[in-house]
Amino acid sequence: MTLPAPPTSGTSPQSANEGQSFDKILETAASAHSGPQCGPASASKPLEGPSPDICAISTSEPLRAPPPSQAHVSAAYENSAKPSAPPPSPSGFQKYKDDQLLRNPGGRDYYLDKKEVVEDTHKKSIMELVRKDVSDALGNVANFFGNMLMGTTVLYRNDNNEIQEGHQRGLLKTTQDFFKDLGSALSFGAWHPECAEAPHGFMNRLCYSASKLKDAFLGDILEGIPSSVNHMGKNIILSGWHLAEVLPDAAAGSFEPGQKLTTTIFDNGHVMIEYLTDIVPTGDAWLRVHASSFKELKPPILYNIKMPEHFSGDTRWEHVRNTPFRKTIETIGSLLTDALAISLLGQTGGSSNRRHQIDN
Repeated sequence: MTLPAPPTSGTSPQSANEGQSFDKILETAASAHSGPQCGPASASKPLEGPSPDICAISTSEPLRAPPPSQAHVSAAYENSAKPSAPPPSPSGFQKYKDDQLLRNPGGRDYYLDKKEVVEDTHKKSIMELVRKDVSDALGNVANFFGNMLMGTTVLYRNDNNEIQEGHQRGLLKTTQDFFKDLGSALSFGAWHPECAEAPHGFMNRLCYSASKLKDAFLGDILEGIPSSVNHMGKNIILSGWHLAEVLPDAAAGSFEPGQKLTTTIFDNGHVMIEYLTDIVPTGDAWLRVHASSFKELKPPILYNIKMPEHFSGDTRWEHVRNTPFRKTIETIGSLLTDALAISLLGQTGGSSNRRHQIDN
């Protein structure tokens, strides 16, 4: 039997509920008191009047969930106490490759002018690939002239894995430094363009002069000028390498596997060029391997091996992460180039002697 519709105005709460279903009464009671609801058995009965079967809802006692078991508490505590796994650290090869690609333009994801590495996973257009290749080639040409003149900017990572900016001297700057160091040494510090104050006392002036002579002939002539020439040659090779990358990018850049293959070949080739020019005599790696310390009584090779991964104060180590992997491959490569150079000099000398004997 259906109940009459409730009046539109002046309705008491009791008469208003008379035209509603029992489900709506339960919903209203649940939302108003947030108490326990009645079982599903009475929810299907139509309302035929005031029902005494409606569950009594107590507003004074809040709804309580059953207490968690001891096993659940222990599991939650272990999960909260267990530290999150740190991200895997890069390997020695990954650090080496990253350092080498930061030194000169050429890495696909390396934007040295913005001092950032952007690992783009989306497919690039052919124009983007070609533009990056031409930009890298021109960037190495610019570095060639920079290494010929006052020097270039190099990027490296510090011990917090942050990209920092450094400087390497150019050929002209090294030549200027030679004459400054030589003039300071010969004047016993009377001319001191690199120092704020002149040394005082005979012994201080003598030590200052000896230090400047060492900087002039060892740091500028034997290391600085050949190193600048080495960097210039490296820039020329890298410029041609990335200019050659334009053709395969234009041919295979329209599909993603071709892009990945070209990137792998030319990025790894870039790293190999950096390595080979580093281990030849007067290269950066060659200078590190042959460095020594008379003060610490450490001979060549051992001095570099004992160096920490991060070392500031010496540009030979400041701009690289001197990991065990780097020390190993640079030591082996430098010693092999030494042996090759000695062999070539021996053959040249032997050939000259034989030719001289034949002429006589």
